[in-house]
Amino acid sequence: MTIVDLIGLGLFVIAFFGYAHIANLAGRGKNVNALMHEVRRTWMQRMMERPDRIVDAALTGHTVNSMSFFSSATILVVAGLLGVLGQAEEAQKVMAGWVFVAHSSATLFQLKIIGLVAIFVYGFFRFTWALRQYNYCCTLIGAAPLAKNDYPHRIELADQMARVYTSALTSFGGGIRCHYFALAWLAWLIDPVAFIVATIGVMLVLLRRQVASHSARAIQRYVELNPPEGPPSPGPSEN
Repeated sequence: MTIVDLIGLGLFVIAFFGYAHIANLAGRGKNVNALMHEVRRTWMQRMMERPDRIVDAALTGHTVNSMSFFSSATILVVAGLLGVLGQAEEAQKVMAGWVFVAHSSATLFQLKIIGLVAIFVYGFFRFTWALRQYNYCCTLIGAAPLAKNDYPHRIELADQMARVYTSALTSFGGGIRCHYFALAWLAWLIDPVAFIVATIGVMLVLLRRQVASHSARAIQRYVELNPPEGPPSPGPSEN
């Protein structure tokens, strides 16, 4: 590896594993993920008041289908990359003939493919853990006390359900980010400078959506107009 390769790799590691902390600092605790946790608290509190929870179960089931799709798609991508790894020398020779691709050894090319496989494997684990937690959410909805009961801990119970939802969607978001950062990693196959530019570009796109997008501003205003009951509840940390 050259110095530029090492710089790009270090930048990628910081962006990939430090994204949650960077997004929290950029949004000063009011990014989309933090705001949506408050929205889920409100949702769970309203759910506790409804005698019929069919809508809540339907919304949960829709997200479970999305998680299952991404989980299956990710494992297919991993299988395809393993096939490329088996023909790495031939693939490297083909790419070496492209004028815009920087020259690299066959060993380094194989390591880049292995790194790409590792990213998607990590994403697969995030998706499957999110799916598992969403199954927990379905159970919590089914076990919620009836609306007509005078249950004394409704707000606290709703907060705990919201924490499980947020934890599940945090894992799901981590899996989605693996696909984004995999695109930046692909740029490393072309040139280390392109790798650095792509990593910074992906990071800026994700941060803008978390902090400065129209949706982020609308969600923040929604929370201001429709806050949950009780004191603010910090969501679960990145898992």
